[in-house]
Amino acid sequence: MCGRFSLYHTPAVLQKWYQAISMPDFEPHYNIAPTQQIVTIDNTDGERKASFKRWGLVPSWAKDVSSLPLLHNARGETVTDKPMFRQAFRRRRCLIPASGFYEWKTVRDQKSKQPFYISSSDGNPLTFAGLWESTRITDNETLNTCTIITTSANDMLNPIHNRMPVIFEREDWDTWLSISSAEIEVLTRLIKPADPDQMQVWGVSHAVNKVKSDQPELVRPIAYGDMNMDKGEDA
Repeated sequence: MCGRFSLYHTPAVLQKWYQAISMPDFEPHYNIAPTQQIVTIDNTDGERKASFKRWGLVPSWAKDVSSLPLLHNARGETVTDKPMFRQAFRRRRCLIPASGFYEWKTVRDQKSKQPFYISSSDGNPLTFAGLWESTRITDNETLNTCTIITTSANDMLNPIHNRMPVIFEREDWDTWLSISSAEIEVLTRLIKPADPDQMQVWGVSHAVNKVKSDQPELVRPIAYGDMNMDKGEDA
């Protein structure tokens, strides 16, 4: 799963990295949680354009937003069939930039799970596979929302958790963002674990457990030693 992530690459860096025609201004964030506004990139008239959307997808047909579960993740194995996601998968796909993300692991002899931070080994942004929706809440209000697609964990992350966000290589961006009727088989082939050789992971402070915590220290490694980790749980 992906329940928290960071984005501290600057707007200027992201605009250049994604060759986007626009990029909203934002402060660096080290502990982004569902329901917050996040940066997404989609295809607008054949060009990449970035904007803010609320993290936690609301289907366009939803009548009562408050009654829906928090759809911050969509399982890649069923995203083409689930009513909550299938329309967005066919028509409204996006990229979600991240500097890194967090995952938690059960550790024996500890009262709480140990958080870990995962990022790109070369320091560049990660690019999550996303879906988005635009939902009419009232006659005068439209809510733009998104979700992150997950898949099975790669060999590096599996000892911590058995799920991870789908992370794209640069050559996959245009295929995913295509506004044409891309074949489902072509798109689903992109939903796979990321190359573990291009990622890095380390333990971080339990301070990240608090949603209000949002400072650079959250992503810094801690010395955690041999933590006798149990197998990660599905989510």
